[in-house]
Amino acid sequence: MASIKHEAETQRQHPRYRLPMRAGVKGRFYDVVDWSLGGFALQSGSDFTKGEVVRAGLIVPMNGYDLSIKVSAEVRYVADDAKRVGFAFVDLEDPQASLLRYVADALVAGELVAAGDIVDVAGRQGTGRSRGLPGQVSESGWQSLARGGRRLASGAAVLTIIGALGAYLWANVYEEVYVVRAQAASVSAKVVNVASPAVGRVGFLNENAQVALGEPLMTVTPTAGDPITVQSPCDCRQVRQEFSGGDFVKTGDTVVKLMRVDAPMVVSALVPPDRLMSLYGLQKASIVYADGRRVDDAGILWLPGQDNARGDLPRSDLTVVLDPRRELSAHMMGQPVEVTFDLFSDSLVGRLVHSVAGPLSAMAAGKPAEETASAR
Repeated sequence: MASIKHEAETQRQHPRYRLPMRAGVKGRFYDVVDWSLGGFALQSGSDFTKGEVVRAGLIVPMNGYDLSIKVSAEVRYVADDAKRVGFAFVDLEDPQASLLRYVADALVAGELVAAGDIVDVAGRQGTGRSRGLPGQVSESGWQSLARGGRRLASGAAVLTIIGALGAYLWANVYEEVYVVRAQAASVSAKVVNVASPAVGRVGFLNENAQVALGEPLMTVTPTAGDPITVQSPCDCRQVRQEFSGGDFVKTGDTVVKLMRVDAPMVVSALVPPDRLMSLYGLQKASIVYADGRRVDDAGILWLPGQDNARGDLPRSDLTVVLDPRRELSAHMMGQPVEVTFDLFSDSLVGRLVHSVAGPLSAMAAGKPAEETASAR
């Protein structure tokens, strides 16, 4: 039978066990004299130096197979006669420690015994007398109520976590599938560009914020000849002057940008090309202005390719024009805004939800379903 040797706690932290075991170190195999949960000892020490760290394979020969444990160990003791060397485990990992502890516990319990040069499982007869169970303690009403409350609180916590996770996943799916965000958007209006008629220098520039039709707007002095006066082509507001007096300009350079006084102020939104097709058929969008005001029912006035009678709107490729749904002033031209398009209501799932939610809300309000259907 395998022997177990206990020593004083001040001498050794772990008890030592003796059972058939071998150790493979540096390409050679040695017989293990004894081992513990802290280390092991070999019969030969001439091959090792104190303080040396080695990689060892501990092998327990079982009946029909070998139990192998790979460990790192440091040489802590070498006998003067070099016939015994002691090792301490280094950085023992949890699976290795658990396996060694299992073997040690099985030895103490008598479940593993040494049979010659192998370790075998000892068969034990269940001859112990069973002990009677203590009488069941009755549970008071308050205890039963408290236990039920704890179960209910645990269930509610689990449901809350599941609900939060589901809401998070749905929000991400909703954002990816049903929400289109404009790459860029700003307050805009149809602009009239006034260009230089010749190569030369800018002379006079009208500084009035608003100019009338035919009013002198600027002069350009060519390299040869008299200055050329350019008149305002409309009753307009000046949006921006691209050049200053004295600047050199070429023929066709835009010098002044004008906006007709009756031109509507709108919001222009640049949409990703791969999402533009999904907006046809959509009626509304959401706008968040720089001052924080939010508009959720901004109507779509124009989409690229649509031929409507609104010639007073600014148009460009991949740009959607929106009704601002608020009063805008000329000084807000170019102010950035945030635009999003929600495709859910126009999707198959959205229409299904609307068809179910409509009658339910009508019933909650006390209206007959026929009245709700006729209203739609």
